[in-house]
Amino acid sequence: MSEAANISRHELIRLIGNVLTDIDVLSAHFDPGTTNRLQLNDLRNQLDLAQRKLVRSALNENTQTFNDLTDNLKKINDDLSTTINDVNKVATNLETLVRFVGAVQKIAELAP
Repeated sequence: MSEAANISRHELIRLIGNVLTDIDVLSAHFDPGTTNRLQLNDLRNQLDLAQRKLVRSALNENTQTFNDLTDNLKKINDDLSTTINDVNKVATNLETLVRFVGAVQKIAELAP
């Protein structure tokens, strides 16, 4: 079994940006003020905050912790990419987005 390729800080930031865009597209399917829209907006805000922290940080990409956390994030992103465009799977998307945001926040905690 081959080891997954490490992700760089720049790739991580780009990946988060792609998910932010996906959240924006998905949330547009729901009327403002609805529960789903509010939950998506909250997750988007949390993710945006973590991304901005990562953009401003001098994060060490060469640690085992960073590699483990980003490997986990890539797996969650793979899960998300299979459902994010299906509005009918909003519960699954929200659950996966919660996991994605939590994983990103753990990575952002590595920043000094």
